Formats: sequence, structure tokens, C-alpha cells
Amino acid sequence: MTAEQLDAEQGFANEWKRGKAKAHFVFVDVLNIISCFAVVCLHTSLGVFSPQRTRLWAFQELMQAVFIFAVPIFFMVSGMNLLDYRKKYSTKVFFKKRFVRVGRALILGSIACYLLFGLLPGLFYGAQSIADSFGFVDFCKRFLTNSIIDIYWFLYSIIYLYLLTPLLSKIVHDRRLMEYAIALTLFCSILIPAVKAIGVNEKYFSPLLSWPLFSSSALLYFLLGYYLENYGLPVRWKAPAWAGSFVGSAALMFLGGLCWNGFFQETMRTEYYNYLVGTASPLCVTSAVSLFMLCKTLEPFFQRGSDKMKLMIRKVSSVSLGVYMFHLLLVNLTLGGPIGGFITLGQTHPFIKAIVVYALTGIAVYIGKWIIAKIKQIASSR
Repeated sequence: MTAEQLDAEQGFANEWKRGKAKAHFVFVDVLNIISCFAVVCLHTSLGVFSPQRTRLWAFQELMQAVFIFAVPIFFMVSGMNLLDYRKKYSTKVFFKKRFVRVGRALILGSIACYLLFGLLPGLFYGAQSIADSFGFVDFCKRFLTNSIIDIYWFLYSIIYLYLLTPLLSKIVHDRRLMEYAIALTLFCSILIPAVKAIGVNEKYFSPLLSWPLFSSSALLYFLLGYYLENYGLPVRWKAPAWAGSFVGSAALMFLGGLCWNGFFQETMRTEYYNYLVGTASPLCVTSAVSLFMLCKTLEPFFQRGSDKMKLMIRKVSSVSLGVYMFHLLLVNLTLGGPIGGFITLGQTHPFIKAIVVYALTGIAVYIGKWIIAKIKQIASSR
């Protein structure tokens, strides 16, 4: 790269930083797309929970290690976008905007899935238990206990974080307070479980350090998203270094998961041990932070892209919530025939299945959103 090109690159970066309060962050859309696809990958590789000394099981473990960042990144993006909401609107408006969106998605998604599982149990794996007790009371019980479609745990958790946001928003502009909150949450939600995982008895921690608020890894990622965007890290790594950090942490999770589940020993565990390849693992924190910083570092590159490219990225990102809500229907589809056989190919090709499920669900969600928009448009014109 010539000196002139370097100067132009730096000038663009400075211009972007000065105007970033008004600009739309393309890297956030990219993170949404990557994380949404990662969620699908995690759910097409669930065979990992039945340990076997096979290449397929090892590949599923690799998928878990590479894509475990999925929900942590969602929490980080939410924290980045919401913790300074007071600059844009009041707490009343915040609650109205966020709870309407998430609450509506949770309720409507739960109703839709409950009806599908209850009325067509033969089409979906594990749906017969809902059909056997199908009814309004059963729905209410399952809704309150997240027993309809368990991946909605993310929505229940994000509601908890929304309730904390008015309090957390009071400290975000004090860097030292933010660092204190992050350090305390990191200690309680990540480091204490790590010590327990290596064999230290839990009784040495529970009486003094059992603090529910700060033992939430979701809260840690929520705070980290805002901190990384607004304060950054002491290191000033470029994209290749962050990419290397991400690959290294995923590789360590993969190898550690193989070892801890006995893949290289005479007998494997009968139950999958997923602490190391889980959201409370220190390596997962490293993985999520590295990916976030990698994409943030690439923002000037994304901004230089054509308007058409950025619009396409934004459109794909816009279906992420819908894909998250409904992709498991295709993952668990047990329909016979060529369509069902194509969808259930995850038994031998979990990554290909993830691509198929993500694409089909994304297209369906996009068409659904388009139809709803057209109906609203027609209704408003009348």
C-alpha cells in the first residue's frame, strides 16, 4: 500500500469516527448475520451431547467450539445499542419500544410453536408431549417455564437485562465504574465457575460469593458490548490479530472439549461435559470479544462498500430475530419424503444442514415480513 493510500485510509477512518454517532454501523449487521447463522449451527450439531468416538462427533464438537459465541454476541450488540438509550429517549419510551418488540416476539412465537407442536406432533421431534397435554392451561404453564421451545431462553434473559438497563445506564459514562462492574461480573460469572470446573468444592464459594446479579454471564456480555464500542481495549490490534485470537480460542475449546470428554482415552464420558465449550467459559469470552473487535476493526472497510452491498447486508440482518425464533422448526422437522430427508441430513452433514435451514428460514421470514408490510400498507391507505 502506498503512502497516499495509507493517508486516505487514515483520513477515512478519522472521518468515520467523527461521524459515527450518526452513521449506521455495518459491522453490527454483520455480527447479527454471523451470530444468527452460528445459532443454527449450534442446533444442527446437537449430536455432540451423545459422545461417541467418531469423526462426526468430533466435527460436531468443532462446530460447537467455533460457533459458541452466538448468543454472547447478541447480548453484546444489545448492550452496545441500548445502554446509552437516555441520549435518545426517556425510560418510558425505552420500555415501550423494547418490551413491545421482544414481548410480542416471545408471545406470538410461543403461540405459533405451541399450536404447531400440539396440532401436528408427528412433524416435529419431541412434540408429542405437548400434544398429550394440549390446552390453554398447559400453554400458560409451559410459557412461564420456557417449556415450549427452549431456545427462547435468550428472550427471557434479554427481558431481565432490559429491566436492569435504566440502572446500568447511570454508570456507562463513568469508565471506572464500568470497569468495576465488568470486573465483578467477570469474577462471579466466569472465574468462579472456572475454579469449580477444575475441582474446587463449591462450598468454598457459595456462602460469600453467591451473588445472583453478578453471576450472570449474560450481564457480562451486555456490559462488554457497550464498553468495547465506546472505550475499547488497551491493545490496538489490527484485524489479523483479532482473527488469530478468535481462531486460537476456538481451537483451544475444541481440543479441550475432546480431551475432557475422553475422546483420546480408552472410554469416553457417557454424558457430554460442555463447560469448556459453553458461554461461561473464559475461552468463550475471548472468542466473543475477539470476533466483536474483529468486525469493529473492519468497519471502515465495510463503510467503503457500495450502498447496494450495505443495503443487502442490512436486509439479511433484519431477518435475524425471525430466523432465531423459528429455525428450530426446520431443525426438528421429521417429515418423510425427499423434503424431510433433505432437511434431516444433519445426521451426517450438520454444517450443510445449518446452511439449508438458515437459508430456508431466512427466506420464509423475509417473505412473511413483506406480506405483513403490504397488508399494513393497504390497511393504512384505506
